Amino acid sequence: MAEAARYAASLGQRIPVPIGLAALTRPEEHLLAVAEKAGAVLAAYRDDEDRLVLTRTGRLRMLSAGQQTPDDVHLLGSVGWPAGRPTELSAQLTALAERDAAEAEAIKSWLAVLPIERIAAMIEQVRFSLQHMAPVLLYTGDGCYTNLGKGSNLVGRSLRTDSPRCLLNALSATPVRQWAAQDACFLACLHALITSGPPVRAEEFSGTQLRPDRLTTFLRQRIASYGASEPDVAGLANGERLSVLARASAAGRAAALAAGTRPYRVIQGLNLNKQEQLTATPITLADVPPAVVKTFALLLRCPIPADFAAVRTACAQKMTDLYQPGADGFTSYFEQVLHELVQVATDATASDVGMSRGPRWMGELVRAVREHRMDPVAWTTNAFYCCVTPSQAFIELFTDVPEQLPQVIRAISARMRYNGWHYLPHTVGAHQRSGDRDWFFAPTMADVTDWSDQHHTGHVANSVRHAIRVPFGVVVDGSDRPGMHDFRLMRAAGEPYTLSDLRAGMAIGELLRSLYQAHVDRLAQLGAPAALDIVDFDNQWYQARYGRAHVATKERAHV
Repeated sequence: MAEAARYAASLGQRIPVPIGLAALTRPEEHLLAVAEKAGAVLAAYRDDEDRLVLTRTGRLRMLSAGQQTPDDVHLLGSVGWPAGRPTELSAQLTALAERDAAEAEAIKSWLAVLPIERIAAMIEQVRFSLQHMAPVLLYTGDGCYTNLGKGSNLVGRSLRTDSPRCLLNALSATPVRQWAAQDACFLACLHALITSGPPVRAEEFSGTQLRPDRLTTFLRQRIASYGASEPDVAGLANGERLSVLARASAAGRAAALAAGTRPYRVIQGLNLNKQEQLTATPITLADVPPAVVKTFALLLRCPIPADFAAVRTACAQKMTDLYQPGADGFTSYFEQVLHELVQVATDATASDVGMSRGPRWMGELVRAVREHRMDPVAWTTNAFYCCVTPSQAFIELFTDVPEQLPQVIRAISARMRYNGWHYLPHTVGAHQRSGDRDWFFAPTMADVTDWSDQHHTGHVANSVRHAIRVPFGVVVDGSDRPGMHDFRLMRAAGEPYTLSDLRAGMAIGELLRSLYQAHVDRLAQLGAPAALDIVDFDNQWYQARYGRAHVATKERAHV
């Protein structure tokens, strides 16, 4: 039975077992532990026995005898007790359920005496965060709280801000004392979570139980990982304790990042769980695959750089040359160099496809930022580009259907151009003035993802099973503009990326950042002429380059 539970919780070994099991409630955890200790087997399913089911959201549930089976679940089986069901088990499960209920009621009571303005501010902060980040899937007790798909009960991509289905709207219109205790507990926990770091912190609990005891442990672990001191929270109400710990976590994180610690995220593609990890080991040029460094020196006609400082110097010194016309179908040598660097990085990391995106009209964007104009917020996705480089092995997948190759590459490019458009208001600091314009928080952390082709719509369509994303900003008008560019890698199958691969991707991103920053700096010096816009990497360009199989093969042979 325990083996079956772990296999189901991990969705067929597609997510780590501990993360899958973290969706269990406290009584369910106890039921599983007792059954495992007793050596229980997986028996034929019966409604009147302890049993295992899997919900449509991918959550394993351990239902106790007498507990109603939820609608629309996959029935896995019953718990077969070798020596009979322990007589004390029912009382233990009841006590644990009562403990959870009492904990939720205590948090509700804490919220009920807070000023109305503070409650409203908490709800609004949660609402604002959920509107501008990727979907989340959270559990508190038996409840599921999500803004993903048809079952959404939170604002996000699937629900409008004013939707009556959004729980936050119902809470806003109702006195706290009339709230369900479970909803009150969820709100308090989620608010503490999103204030303990960046708003996307909520994704660290996706697919798991967001409950006070788990959150308290999480916050204490985060504070310790940042090297910060844990505040004294003895005697505080549970809700207030979470708030104090959350503030300490946020302050500790800011201090750690300022001291050079770099965060990254490990993403489980199936249940949206995105765990922040930290590295204090600097990313250096030694992390860049040697083939990429050699290609950089060859293309910029400079000595092989010793470090990133030398890379930045070379980019700045050679930028005038990069604005000259390119060859082999590239409008400028800058676009050619960008493409060749991404291409060799794709091959050096054994990836199927590599890519890097950014704004086409960087000169106009620089001017707009300097003059505090909002024009770029109204740009369409055509104002952005994505340089996509398929490997030869990926190209050969389309030998029998060559006409599909440019379609797939264009689709990947289009999705990445949309991302650039989606992040732009936050990237340039205009998100608070952008009105109803849709936008997401600009990404700031590199990440590595597995099994992304089982869920994410764009990744399903284009077979992106394993992926690395390295977002980075450039300095415009004296301020860093997060998520202005990125570097990405994908594998359609085969081995997942390792943390060593991720470090290589982060280092390649740093090299590309140097190229982009030199471009921005030179545009600022020259007054940002439109002649220096990026014009390649649109649909017509990809169709011309990959529209015929022999053209793609010839290109790869040349490289």
